[in-house]
Amino acid sequence: MTALDRVPARADLAVAGAGALLTVAATYAVAQHGAAETLTLMFAAAAFLAFVAGFAFAPHIFVSAAVAYFALLPTLERFLPAGVGGTKDALTVAAGIATVGLLLRRRTLRLSTGDVLLLSLLFGLYVVNIGGALTRETGHGLAWFHGVRLFAEPLVLFVFGTSVRFPHKTLRWAVATLVTVCIVDAVYGLLQQALGVAGLFKLGYKYGAEIRQISGHLRSFGTMAEPFSYAAFLLLGVAALLVWYRRSALVALALGILAAGLVVSYVRTAALIAVALLAVAAAQRGYGRFSIPLLLAAIAAAGALFVNASRETETKSVQVNPTTYLTLNGRTNIWKSTLNSPADWMFGRGVGATGTASQRATRSLSSRASKRPAGGSVVDSSYFAMIADIGLLGLAIFLAFFTRVFQQAAAAAKRGMRSGWLALALLTVTVLDGLTRESFTGFPTAYVSLLIVGVAWATWREDPAAEMVRPRSH
Repeated sequence: MTALDRVPARADLAVAGAGALLTVAATYAVAQHGAAETLTLMFAAAAFLAFVAGFAFAPHIFVSAAVAYFALLPTLERFLPAGVGGTKDALTVAAGIATVGLLLRRRTLRLSTGDVLLLSLLFGLYVVNIGGALTRETGHGLAWFHGVRLFAEPLVLFVFGTSVRFPHKTLRWAVATLVTVCIVDAVYGLLQQALGVAGLFKLGYKYGAEIRQISGHLRSFGTMAEPFSYAAFLLLGVAALLVWYRRSALVALALGILAAGLVVSYVRTAALIAVALLAVAAAQRGYGRFSIPLLLAAIAAAGALFVNASRETETKSVQVNPTTYLTLNGRTNIWKSTLNSPADWMFGRGVGATGTASQRATRSLSSRASKRPAGGSVVDSSYFAMIADIGLLGLAIFLAFFTRVFQQAAAAAKRGMRSGWLALALLTVTVLDGLTRESFTGFPTAYVSLLIVGVAWATWREDPAAEMVRPRSH
């Protein structure tokens, strides 16, 4: 053996160098912050890297794990330290990094140029924040950051879903996980009815936060932060059961459990969205002449319910400037105050000027005031919220993107692909729920829905033979 043969290979040198650097960094961290904090950071970094690798190379396992974790996280946030809420952001970043790695490795994109353009325009409007610059209400501060983050994360998960390896297998695992966690959530919601307000108090839940009542009835919330998210999440499970699985006694039992869970949420729009899902299921089974009127009726009823709800008298606090708050009655009034000038309609008031993003940064427009009425939170609208952020221009681009996804899903459904029907059903829940909630950015419904729709999209770009549905008996 010569001296040259004893020189380590380039890969060995890289591994040894990386190990040496990590050892030095760990030693320094222990000296500065202590062994406990350093060990926590090391475990967190290892978990993050594991999810990056898992999303890239074993998506069927890690996407399913993400769906289950997203469903349980609101409860974990209540009983664990506040920092646990940030783990959903870390998982989204991990999915984004995995997406970049997959694109570099595959060198192909399952999204068309038009799709990328629409998404780029949307991200651009949020990042540049034209409305905020014109109204001078928001710049690029903390509220803007939260606004961009809340909007971007579900769409990052969608793009990741479109890029996954083994999309058919990943979708099957993700749907099974979604249905399972929805059943668990519904059972927990029914158990909450048995526990009652007093029992939930003993468990550590707070009245006006998770615990809410309407006309003396407790509104179940399952593992979610409030009843409206709970109802929307269960509807995702109903959508999957109706269009993904064949009719059977087990499926009927699961639907019964989810229906019971929805009833005890006392969310009125849930019934209308359920009717719309029945219309989608009827269309899948060949009853198109019945499904279209049923779907249109559900949409019209949801719109009427929203208009009626906007006239209800409820007290809300609105920050009209840094030092002035107004008390308004009625949901229509609050949005008239939010979009009080037609000059702001084209580009909006600015990202983070109102809504959830502003709550994270300041005490501005709040649909969940510190002293909530017993009937529940103020009903918001994703469409109004987006107009406030990026104006009618941004809403038009967003609706064009959603229309594109609907068209692709419908085309896949026409070819007999279950994934097409699944995407149509999940998008139906998201679009209708958006009338009365900020569901386009809501956690966990928007995250789970768009992630699974993205995986479904990936199946449309693969061999469709594995997804063909055998004829059903009517």
